[in-house]
Amino acid sequence: MSRRLIARAVVTAAVPLATLGAAAQTPASADDELAIRSVTVQPGDPVVGPSGSVKLVIDVVARGARGDNGVTVKVEPGPPPAASTGQPGGAMQAVTPVKPATSSTPRPPFINGSSGAVSVSGTQSTQGGQGADRFTGWEKWRFQPETGLSRWYPSGQWTVVATAKGANGATVNSYTTFYLRRATRLEGVRVNRDANGTQVTGTLLRVDPSGQVDYRPFAGREVVLRFRPQGAAEWKDMGTSVTNKDGWFASQERAKNTGTWRVEFAGTARYGSDTSDVTG
Repeated sequence: MSRRLIARAVVTAAVPLATLGAAAQTPASADDELAIRSVTVQPGDPVVGPSGSVKLVIDVVARGARGDNGVTVKVEPGPPPAASTGQPGGAMQAVTPVKPATSSTPRPPFINGSSGAVSVSGTQSTQGGQGADRFTGWEKWRFQPETGLSRWYPSGQWTVVATAKGANGATVNSYTTFYLRRATRLEGVRVNRDANGTQVTGTLLRVDPSGQVDYRPFAGREVVLRFRPQGAAEWKDMGTSVTNKDGWFASQERAKNTGTWRVEFAGTARYGSDTSDVTG
């Protein structure tokens, strides 16, 4: 499955507070002045399938933080607090996701926009280097949430809030965002030729948002078709097609040469991308 996800602006660097309508955090010349330089999340484009989970690694580069818990992070679905309230965000309560019922016909868990946060524990300070500049007081703090993200968490935008605490009790916050997406799948892509040209057909599926089955048809979505003639290096744009209620699409093209056809679904803020190549 392709994991381009190029059009959804996934953020993997710190978002300055000034951008979010709060006070800017500009590092001062003093080595011990409390500040956060960056917040990064890996993977930056997490895509979850019908089973399994994706675990995050969060790195915060800060200076002036004091104590074993000098830097803490919270991971929660939704936009940054400053973006939604106009005020700097503070610590947020971590919530354990509801697990699906274990029965022959499992019911999906109930998850709303205010639940589903990932619990982060085991704060680890990598003081003295490892990607930070120890000569100017910057230190890298790495967090590895014990809970992995799965299909049972809300898809869409998530926010990581990093908080650094100084020796005098003062705190500063910095935010970054990423998008959690459920997987999609292009299945049964075929090329059929006749006297009128070439027909490309297939079906677009998505991880079932209700949790009843693994995949369901993804209706009303645009797929892009490209063609590369045999022996050529460049792809030619061949138009688009929209899936019907069963996730099925069909595109009639005039191309009569043999080569490779490519079908691309670009994905959305809640669902990942996919690409399928077929020769014909």
